[in-house]
Order: sequence, then structure tokens, then C-alpha cells
Amino acid sequence: MSNKIKFNSSTNILKLNNKTYIPFQLHQLPDYYQEIPLSDIIKLKGYIYINESSLKSYNKDIHTLNKDLDYRLRR
Repeated sequence: MSNKIKFNSSTNILKLNNKTYIPFQLHQLPDYYQEIPLSDIIKLKGYIYINESSLKSYNKDIHTLNKDLDYRLRR
């Protein structure tokens, strides 16, 4: 069985074996990070990817990256 890794280029969301992994940096990890099983965590390229099903309050509509926010004080 071949494992195929796909990255969504704009958000760094990782897809592996039909599972979606959400990227976090160390300072962004959820409070319950210690409770997440190690089988649902991947450390790659400076990010910690956590399986979407393991996140308690993850909502695709709310999750944004800084570049997606619309700032009013743009120059």
C-alpha cells in the first residue's frame, strides 16, 4: 500500500490516506494536546499536524491563517 501525501498549497493542510491533518506551530497547540493519541500526530517541516477527527472544537469555517484575515489598516 502506498502512502500518498498531498499538501493544500495555500493553507498547508495535509491529506494522507484519506485523513486530513491540520497544521499547528508549537505556540498554537490546543490545551488538550497531551490527550491526543500519538497515532494522530505527525511532525513535519516545522509544523505539528493533528488529525482533524482528534480535535475537539475544530470548525473549518472558523479556522483561518493570518494571511486570510482582512485587515482594515492596509497600506
